[in-house]
Amino acid sequence: MSVQIRDIPSDDIVALAPQLSGLYIQTGSVDHNGRLVAGHFQEATLMEDGKRIAIKLTRYMNGKHVPDSVVVPAGNDPLGNPWRTAVHVREDSRLFAALEAV
Repeated sequence: MSVQIRDIPSDDIVALAPQLSGLYIQTGSVDHNGRLVAGHFQEATLMEDGKRIAIKLTRYMNGKHVPDSVVVPAGNDPLGNPWRTAVHVREDSRLFAALEAV
């Protein structure tokens, strides 16, 4: 079983939330210690302003798994490219096939 990393548009995270549950994700955001926020995906919600997505995840920190959350931008960056979040996907999963088809 091989795991591939796929950058998906952050806007798609909300729609794909049920399929992403439990998968490892890497965001472009950092915590207060300067570490990239990454962990096992729990859920995602588009915030009221429509410009941000709130992601709940479980991170491994200081020897234990802890719940955490991060806010990532929605929509496109100033150059018109979609903001993206990296997702670790097993090659033999339906999600991988769906992401490859896009």
